[in-house]
Amino acid sequence: MSCPRPRHTDFRIWRWAWLVGLLSAGAWPGGARAAEPLSGGVHIAVLRVGSAGPDVASAVASWAQELRLRTSIEVVAAAPSVRPDEPALFAYPLLYWAGDRAAPALTDLAVVQLRHHLATGGSLIIDNTGRAEASQAFDQSVRRELLRVFPQSLQRVPANHVLFRSFYRLDRAVGRRADTHDAEGVRVGDHYAVIYTRNDLAGALLRLPLGGFALPVVPGGEAQREHAMRFAINTVVYALCLDYKDDHTHVMHLLRHRRSTRAPVTPVTNAP
Repeated sequence: MSCPRPRHTDFRIWRWAWLVGLLSAGAWPGGARAAEPLSGGVHIAVLRVGSAGPDVASAVASWAQELRLRTSIEVVAAAPSVRPDEPALFAYPLLYWAGDRAAPALTDLAVVQLRHHLATGGSLIIDNTGRAEASQAFDQSVRRELLRVFPQSLQRVPANHVLFRSFYRLDRAVGRRADTHDAEGVRVGDHYAVIYTRNDLAGALLRLPLGGFALPVVPGGEAQREHAMRFAINTVVYALCLDYKDDHTHVMHLLRHRRSTRAPVTPVTNAP
């Protein structure tokens, strides 16, 4: 089994093979040196393109907590943020871009760095966090800028794709909203280097400072929130396991090693 248990040590081996090569060559996009990777676990780094909103870091912290409780992935709760044109971009193989309004155009350097980062093992999860409905302005700007990074349009991720079985067995992609059951992505080789959801995933994860969830989930309530959390976990597990094999044995191996007593012992087949 090529990815039997997603752990930080394995993650570093897969993600940083390209980093070591570039470091030894002293070659970085734009002539800059990359920041050293941070230790202590996996970071979900917030990609700063315009304003991500004040709640994004809190939502990512909740996301990290669920990953630690339900899987064997060592995730850091604090969400660092990085601009796509900073050398520090290369210290964070897992990026999260959230927005509820039009994003500004990327600089030429940002386009070059993102292309290089995603083509050599990085992953980008994009979340349309419009509250009443998906933000059309954000959607249009995401599609526009991704076309500059890769000359291909976002495509629907098939419902039978391994993304929906990387940890939990799911049949749709939902968030705080369920306007669409689809996820979209950009493929680099055999892997979706970009995963895009329009259902406000962060809104389903966001907690109040004293506990409890901050926002209602519509239309499916708490069952839909749980489904959204499972999809959020699947996206990270998929991103970490670049050479993931498409078979059920992998899922069961992950479940045998789960650390949380709160999580169900079997994957969901038809969660609302």
